[in-house]
Amino acid sequence: MSIDIKKLSTMRSVAQALSECNLVDVNLLLHEMHLDEVVENEWECGVFERSYEERFGVVLSKIRNLPRSDVEEMVPAVNELFEVTVQTDPQQSARPLYLFASHLNSQKALVGQVSDYLKGWGIKLFVAHEAIEPDREWHNEIEKALRDCDAGVVFLSQGFNESKWCDQEVGWLLGREIPCYPLKFQDEDPYGPFGKKQAFPVRADMTAGKIGDEIIRWLSTKAELEKGFYASMVEALKRSRSFHRTDLVWRRLQTATGLDSDEVASILAAIRDNDQVYNAHNGIGEETGEYKELAFKLALEQPGFESNLDLAKEVANSRQLEYLLPAETALDVSDDMDSPEADL
Repeated sequence: MSIDIKKLSTMRSVAQALSECNLVDVNLLLHEMHLDEVVENEWECGVFERSYEERFGVVLSKIRNLPRSDVEEMVPAVNELFEVTVQTDPQQSARPLYLFASHLNSQKALVGQVSDYLKGWGIKLFVAHEAIEPDREWHNEIEKALRDCDAGVVFLSQGFNESKWCDQEVGWLLGREIPCYPLKFQDEDPYGPFGKKQAFPVRADMTAGKIGDEIIRWLSTKAELEKGFYASMVEALKRSRSFHRTDLVWRRLQTATGLDSDEVASILAAIRDNDQVYNAHNGIGEETGEYKELAFKLALEQPGFESNLDLAKEVANSRQLEYLLPAETALDVSDDMDSPEADL
């Protein structure tokens, strides 16, 4: 069992901040998050307010079942709307995308193949029959995945609307108001509240890879998933096993902004260690050339670059990219090369 320490820390910080707010403000936010509101006698007892510890416990009980993404979303809301500040870890790293696959048992082979394909793109697709260990209670694991996922992919095939589990999975995803993409097979259209969404028609001749490509295209259009999407593309670059894949990943990654320290470190490691990156060259549009140079330039523009200066120097030296380093950093590299220790 893995414990998400950062999620718990952020949750405590949010609860601590809200404990200092008045009840109207607290319930305003809880209502917007579709959570149970705090009743008056939980916040105050007659003419006296409840203690800070009591209010903290009440707020924590209301938000404790939220997925990490929703807890993190509360931080800027609390900071901007109320006169309190949520203290969080500024070094918190972006995580690659985590998707939930809702599907019938008859589709499990295809969905498993789509999941395998997306792994190469740094995207995890939760598929119940593959992801749940034999000794774990399957319904608990499914509920956990529904709470934690960033988005859902629904494989609509004949008989889908007759499945009580699939029906509830879709309802859960819609209730969280996260992106949810319907893929329809044999013209099986979305229904109920889900019917508002435009489904992608899957042709009979489409491979798992083609379906995966369509999911990636859809993910790239969702602004709310941008941070996780770029984290996935960084992971995909790091594990690329062909020049062609490096080309495809770069099409998605080249516009990335706001990459953190861990993501920049992964890009630099790909330039240093992956021959399908440092030996590849092409580029997109006007920006063409060797990928080791293009990727290094991208890393250089990110906020996470400064904390990776030592690694950047190492990579620049090993891949003959010293000319791309900032002037003051390049001087440091030159000094290191001229030092007596460099000849040992």
